[in-house]
Amino acid sequence: MLAAMYSTDFYSRYPRWLFRESEPTTARLPEQYACHRTGSRVQRAQDQLMRPQALDVARFDKERFTGLFDQWRAQIRDGETTATYDTWLELRYLEPGSSHTYKQGAVVFDLIHGVVYEVRTRDRLRRPFRVQLDHELPYVSFRDTANAFDFPWVAFPKVFTQADLMSLRRVY
Repeated sequence: MLAAMYSTDFYSRYPRWLFRESEPTTARLPEQYACHRTGSRVQRAQDQLMRPQALDVARFDKERFTGLFDQWRAQIRDGETTATYDTWLELRYLEPGSSHTYKQGAVVFDLIHGVVYEVRTRDRLRRPFRVQLDHELPYVSFRDTANAFDFPWVAFPKVFTQADLMSLRRVY
């Protein structure tokens, strides 16, 4: 009778998280996605704390865009190579490389040297491209999969919009 008068609920005095039996599950992205903006807010905060500082794509110096061309000219001058610039870039693409984390606006993403990625345009068309890194500066070469053709290499900044980068995923 006394218990009915005093409705004492032991669990209501303490926060609910003290009584969880298992860890909360967070939404996990498939490993092929390279954009970090998606996922839960907690996951994005954890990813941001665990990752190295992202390089802002908009802050690359203009002088950086000619780095590979200057390196190729120096190798031609020193007699280290006789390949054309495009052939030299293709050979460089096949070498093992590194990866970096980049930021464009509010979107944070990873790029790995020698990997093929794709983005989806506004029309939901897929645009596959290859990536090669010159230290930290990314270069991309778009692929025409219908004709098995790779376009020339271009420097990454201002190639994609933030909406394109939200759909960025690793192909192979």
